[in-house]
Amino acid sequence: MRRVPVVLALVAALAGCSAGAPQPNAPGEAQAPSAAAPADPIPPVRDPKNLADTPPCQLLTPTQLASNRIDLPARSKDVAGAPGCEWDDKAHTREISMWSDIGPDVLRNVYAQRATYPVFEITQVAGHPAIRVKNNQAGTSCFFDVAAAERQTLTVRFTSLGDGLEEPCAPARALAEDVMANLPPLKG
Repeated sequence: MRRVPVVLALVAALAGCSAGAPQPNAPGEAQAPSAAAPADPIPPVRDPKNLADTPPCQLLTPTQLASNRIDLPARSKDVAGAPGCEWDDKAHTREISMWSDIGPDVLRNVYAQRATYPVFEITQVAGHPAIRVKNNQAGTSCFFDVAAAERQTLTVRFTSLGDGLEEPCAPARALAEDVMANLPPLKG
């Protein structure tokens, strides 16, 4: 009689082991994709734009700058070896920085470091793959990295300064959308 519980336990253990094993497909039946290989989280760029031929201080029009209350001239700025530009206002309430990275795959590099950001979101800006990050959950700066084309990335940083701080991500997104609308299509 002791054999029956041992045999039942052995049958149950073997059934549990084989439950997760892949079953062979019938002839002509396609193999289901493996769940172990995740899909690329960064979608491809459709409708690529030419960011490489526009100097960063010319990415926004005077009208766009005025609508963002920017009333001081642009300042060219090198950002970690990438050409950039910075704007702010006389009241010292907002600051905008933009730079372009031509060559590196910025979105995948930022994605690889996603655990280091308290705020991280894969999103789109004007139909282009983008990543939104903040270095501090309650911080006053917000960054958008936008793939204008393969290996052409725009980074926009909006910082709210002074009294009456505003949430920085909505203006950062709007500025990135303005730039994407200004860029010419990538030819070739």
